[in-house]
Amino acid sequence: MRPLILALAACFVLKEVQGWGYKNGVFHNSIWLEQAAGVYHRESRKGRYQLTFKEAKAVCKYEGGALATYEQLEAARQIGFHVCSAGWFDKGRVGYPIVKAGANCGFGKVGIIDYGYRLNKSERWDVYCYNPNAKECGGVLTDPQKVLSSPGYPNDYADEQICYWHIRVRYGQKVRLQFLDFDIEDDTDCLSDYLEIYDSYDDVSGFAGRFCGDELPEDFISTGNVMTLKFLSDSSVTAGGFQLEYIAVDSDLSDETNTLT
Repeated sequence: MRPLILALAACFVLKEVQGWGYKNGVFHNSIWLEQAAGVYHRESRKGRYQLTFKEAKAVCKYEGGALATYEQLEAARQIGFHVCSAGWFDKGRVGYPIVKAGANCGFGKVGIIDYGYRLNKSERWDVYCYNPNAKECGGVLTDPQKVLSSPGYPNDYADEQICYWHIRVRYGQKVRLQFLDFDIEDDTDCLSDYLEIYDSYDDVSGFAGRFCGDELPEDFISTGNVMTLKFLSDSSVTAGGFQLEYIAVDSDLSDETNTLT
């Protein structure tokens, strides 16, 4: 009977986390978005508004946090946390923080746009978590062109960082990546600190290359309109970091793609 119980429990856990990824026995984070005062906004790897209440709680708990309370969300809003995406927070409530009124976000109001306590916990939204000790970074980027840097650049990056940048440009375009500066702790097979490129909207599929050292990686062009960058540093030895630029290009103008390994 015990093996059956354990199997059922495992199925339940997998079901709770499937919204943001499971690979080789390791749970993978959902997308790290904006953060302030310990509050941060997450969406499922499957896209916007894909998390049930149980899945939302599982996302926060896995990362050492919990669903943000109304008071925590408001405190973050008071210092500029502005996100136009509704998400679960404490006790099955749904809403989002608005700092500046806009016609297409917040119904012209400012404050916590509160959808109230949801009776149907199977509704799907994003989520607002709270963890004042979180050290992650990155974000979801939809600008057609942007310069990205490692945390602290041009100073050395810190130990024990993990950053995900999920780039999403207009459908029908591709993402061209160009490295401007590169200095990451060098070691065999880049096992300590590294930057990875994924030709996909997650770090589960589309692996294109892992890089460290001080040699500039070659330019890279995605095969579709999404790309993911993952930067990780371990608990010792840091370096100057990196700076890169991405730009959206029309598919018919980018006939070639780099295959980095």
